Amino acid sequence: MSAADQKVELLETKDLRMFIPVMREIDFGDRFLLSMLHWCGFGRRSTPLDYWKVFLLRVRDEVVGVSGLYRQPGMPQTVCWVGWFAIRPGIRRQGLGRNAMYALVDFSKGIQVKELWVYTGAADDIAVKFYKSLGFQLLGCAAEWAPGRTMDDSDVVLKRML
Repeated sequence: MSAADQKVELLETKDLRMFIPVMREIDFGDRFLLSMLHWCGFGRRSTPLDYWKVFLLRVRDEVVGVSGLYRQPGMPQTVCWVGWFAIRPGIRRQGLGRNAMYALVDFSKGIQVKELWVYTGAADDIAVKFYKSLGFQLLGCAAEWAPGRTMDDSDVVLKRML
């Protein structure tokens, strides 16, 4: 069975030890590490989120990546943002990212989410192309569409209706 045909499972856990191997391969930077510590119960965010789930992405017994869903204060309950989405570098471009996103979409529908939003760097053409191939619509610059809700106001924001 090719990787593109394999179902990706979302494994929610707060066991930091389970994230360490994937964090060694995927460099999201210090903000991700701090976020993961908060998720796993160490410390608190300065601005608590209304909703927050972090998942290991798993195929059979192998962790292939990480992702999450969150809702910022003041946003409708029918909207979630995709956060920290990445597949381990050595197994990218095999369809696992696409399958993982399908799993996130299914999970989101199950919790009554109607819109998924995501942001990425303005120069990250690969990520923008990936999200657009999954039905996300490019909205534009974060400064206009989600001021103060992304890592940088120069990021771009995309949205997918469910």
